[in-house]
Amino acid sequence: MNNDKLFNNMENIELHELPMQRNNTDGVEETAVTNQPRSDYPGSRRPIPVSLVEQDYRRTIAPASGLEFLRDVNQLIIQQSIELNDLISNISSENRYIVKVPRRDAIYYATETSGDFQRNCFGSGRAFVMRLFDRTQQEALILERRLACGNCTFWCYLQRMEVWIPPGDYVGVVRQQFSMAMKAVFYVYNDCELLYRIEGPSSFGCILGKAQNFQIYNYDGSTQIGSIIYQWDQVQVCYNMLLQMPSNIANNKHKALLLGSAFLLEYMFFESSKKRSRCCRCIC
Repeated sequence: MNNDKLFNNMENIELHELPMQRNNTDGVEETAVTNQPRSDYPGSRRPIPVSLVEQDYRRTIAPASGLEFLRDVNQLIIQQSIELNDLISNISSENRYIVKVPRRDAIYYATETSGDFQRNCFGSGRAFVMRLFDRTQQEALILERRLACGNCTFWCYLQRMEVWIPPGDYVGVVRQQFSMAMKAVFYVYNDCELLYRIEGPSSFGCILGKAQNFQIYNYDGSTQIGSIIYQWDQVQVCYNMLLQMPSNIANNKHKALLLGSAFLLEYMFFESSKKRSRCCRCIC
């Protein structure tokens, strides 16, 4: 099925915010979530059958959850949809992305919601809500990023990305960790349980806007189990994010957290480099 036809009606979906609070479960002082976005769909999720094209066959599923599209998936490509406004104007617009499995159909369509003031004043460091819609055109995931500094010299208030499942189930958080070596270090938590550690190249507040590799380790950092790679796609003639996850992850929520990690890295290190012709930039 053509991806444009699959997602062409999603732009008209109206989304609202639902006041919500949750308790601090990770032992770190933080601001409570007061505006948790949700879709305009009333009641429970609609089990709509969809057809999926695998490598050599087609199958039909009626997913009870948007996370079911992550089943048996260990690689994902995050590809930005370039807007005409971004090409002809210096004013930043809300980003959109396609999340797809290599050599298969797209499984998610991601759309950003953010304020004009933060986009134009804080650029890629802005706060936003990213909504991921699945093949049934229903919300599968909600990623919420706060406005914070990415430079480890401001260690008291670093980056974090919360992951939610509609209509308001908290999955976990991706938190930037202070590093004396100025490395890009992130911890991935499922609620209060540390799952993964992500390490990137030394940046000293700046990073080249070219191909980079972030390693995903297990919770104690002893074994590399995956990677997040920013690489050039010769077919699409653009840079994409490639998320490689271990094949033994059975919990789709853990995959959703790693997907949220990839989106956070996309904004922190690479989002501005796609819109500017210079080779490096500040991430603070």
